[in-house]
Amino acid sequence: MKPKQFAFLISSLIFVLSVNAQTNKDSLWATWSDESKPVIDRLEAIGNMSKDAQGMYRPANLDTAYYHAQQQYKLAETHNNKKYMGRALGSQGSYFMNTQRNSKAHELFKKSMAISEEVDDQYNIAASSFNIGIIYFKQSNPGKSIPQFERAASIFEKIGETRLQGAALSMIANLYASQQDERSVEYLNSAVIIFEGLLKKDDNQRDRMMVTMMKNQLNSLSKKYNLIEDTTTDSLISADDLEKLNVPPDAPIALSKAGEQALVKGDLTKAEDNFNESIKQSEELENKTVTAAYLIAAGQAFFNNKQYSKALPYFQKALVLANRQEILEMQGQIYAYLYEIHHKLGHHRQALDMFQKAIKIEDSIVNLENAKAIIQLKVESDYDKQKAIDDLKNEKEIALQEAKTTSQKRISWAIGIGLLLISILAYLIFNRLKETRKQKVIIEEQKKKVEQSEKFKEQFLANMSHEIRTPMHAISGMINILERNNHPKSQEVFLKAMRTSSDNLVVILNDVLDLSKIEAGKLDIESISLNLEAVVENVIQILKYKAEEKGLILSYKIADDVPILVMGDPTRLNQILINLVGNAIKFTEKGHVDILVSTANNKLNFEIKDTGIGIPKAKHESIFGAFEQAKDSTSRYYGGTGLGLNISKQLVNLQHGKIWIESEENKGSSFFFELPITIPEDNAVSQDFISEDQLKTMAESLKDIRILIAEDNPFNQMIARDDLSYYFKNVTIDTVENGALAIEKFKTNAYDLILMDVQMPETNGFEATKKIRNIEQSENKGTKIPIIAMTASLLKTEIDNCYNAGMNNYIPKPYKLEELIVPIFNALKS
Repeated sequence: MKPKQFAFLISSLIFVLSVNAQTNKDSLWATWSDESKPVIDRLEAIGNMSKDAQGMYRPANLDTAYYHAQQQYKLAETHNNKKYMGRALGSQGSYFMNTQRNSKAHELFKKSMAISEEVDDQYNIAASSFNIGIIYFKQSNPGKSIPQFERAASIFEKIGETRLQGAALSMIANLYASQQDERSVEYLNSAVIIFEGLLKKDDNQRDRMMVTMMKNQLNSLSKKYNLIEDTTTDSLISADDLEKLNVPPDAPIALSKAGEQALVKGDLTKAEDNFNESIKQSEELENKTVTAAYLIAAGQAFFNNKQYSKALPYFQKALVLANRQEILEMQGQIYAYLYEIHHKLGHHRQALDMFQKAIKIEDSIVNLENAKAIIQLKVESDYDKQKAIDDLKNEKEIALQEAKTTSQKRISWAIGIGLLLISILAYLIFNRLKETRKQKVIIEEQKKKVEQSEKFKEQFLANMSHEIRTPMHAISGMINILERNNHPKSQEVFLKAMRTSSDNLVVILNDVLDLSKIEAGKLDIESISLNLEAVVENVIQILKYKAEEKGLILSYKIADDVPILVMGDPTRLNQILINLVGNAIKFTEKGHVDILVSTANNKLNFEIKDTGIGIPKAKHESIFGAFEQAKDSTSRYYGGTGLGLNISKQLVNLQHGKIWIESEENKGSSFFFELPITIPEDNAVSQDFISEDQLKTMAESLKDIRILIAEDNPFNQMIARDDLSYYFKNVTIDTVENGALAIEKFKTNAYDLILMDVQMPETNGFEATKKIRNIEQSENKGTKIPIIAMTASLLKTEIDNCYNAGMNNYIPKPYKLEELIVPIFNALKS
């Protein structure tokens, strides 16, 4: 069992809040309800209503427990009893933690701890620290979780709460285990000693279960760190453990364990017999969830033993029961195993289906948790409303009874009614304000979740961009080197194929990143002067090899009335055309692909016309959706992600244009899009695409320059060196592997320019640039050295970080040659 799974078992078995609990709930309620009782007795009674005989917080009904905690706090606050105020806040925090609202729980635990520290309530300080540790543990933050558990363990030891000390130590052990840290063995061994000591004093089943689990985990960790020989299997609970716990050998769990043992010994027949008998007996319990659990246990055992065909039917049967019971977590677990099994057996279509369903279930769980949080808040609100209504009814009955028995005059009676109406009105206003506040809390919590989700998504995309672009940069750069160096003519076709494949991968990556930017509303559209013919010619140059491979004619025609210069975004226009023209080439086996540009009604009209397979009319609307293909077989036969058309539509819409299709099956297709025409001012200069000759001219104007390359990847160093040496005459190039060495080189050498990788060990590019700028400022250097970032992440936040650190420009990875030469030229010629 994995450390994190085991730790969840520990945290669920031990949930701390208070001690000295009573078990007679009627007696507790009677004490609480009797206002003549001492306040301390009443506070103890209401606090213990949701606890078991050992003082553990295990409410049968969470909403009721939360109500008890609220009442305890109100009474404690009325009498300024800070000890019980702190404990009541801790109980409320436990309610929110149990209902997966960890941020609210964290806030309450911190308040509970602060109040408890004022009155030196050592038990509740430790309990709050333990529970805060649980929250950090759920957030996978061991750096903050471990200190909380250590503090809790220390205090519990000091005040004699050994069971809770053991629980805290076991949590620390498993956090260290998740970090591959040998200290986990030491902490877990200490926890085992504590619980074994408890068993000698009072042999209860919960402590015995804790010892059993921890010993199994200790055995597993000791083997892992070679502290003992690997002589036993890593099982959560063994057959011997079950015998110690007085579990009959013919019980379902014992039979299931016997099946696992038979598998270890290689006896498949006996294993199947035991598993089937355990499932049969569980069915007699008439609990489908339990039966599904035993089916999963059997499937897992065969799966772990690499008997995938044997495991498959058990998971399939378990899935039927899980679907009937609508248990999402169990469904997700089963789909994950079915994906692995089908993948191992070579059933690729079924594996893909299971993978997609597993992802869908995971999304459903997330959405359900969010909905659940809202519903629970509404339940609280409804509960408060009903209680208030009942209180009003009681008040009205009392008022009417008094009215009947009193001899007050009519005016007094009218005043009484008036006061009652005012009270009702005041209550309604107060309740409305309370409801508004609750709704505001819900909105704020949902907003935080959305913002956190967006943050995680952006971080994931940044990481994905870097991890994919870095090797893509090496591939693309080496293709450039091979193409420009002497090579046999017979290799030309292979180099072109490599170039096409490399470019296609970059297009797909850009499409995925751009789609996420569009969804987040973070994609900016430029409006600069551009030369339409230069944009179209660039597209032709990029895709001509792809067309030639299929024997297609790729051409363009721009009408005479089309302006030479227009305002727009050349990068996005280039991207739209590459997607549409590349799509046309992909689905055309013979004939031609044409780009036609014209004007009408102050609009620029583009048509990409092909003689390909065509698209059914029923698909003309949906074809622009994300991941859409005209037919299910299309992606298998022609390949592609189905993102190109969706990205193109989104980019056209962002520029206030429109896109559509005219097509018939087997008669070719025409994709149209139109954009508004804006003519630039007379003195505007267009951003043309730069030719190879222009690049060489720029580079020739810069001679005898000295460049420092800070880059930790040796392949990227080699590519940058070769590209710079090819274009710049007598260039001197130094390379370093991290930002710290770049700073030292800067101090001792005179460079004209630094190419700075962003992500490097020891000192990253941002930190190195800031330190270099500080050195320049401290030495009063009038001219700052140009520093150009080289980054594999093109997210806006990453680019902003480059400029904020003091960099002058950035070069993307993988780069086109003009993206390398032009920024260097601009930096050194300015």
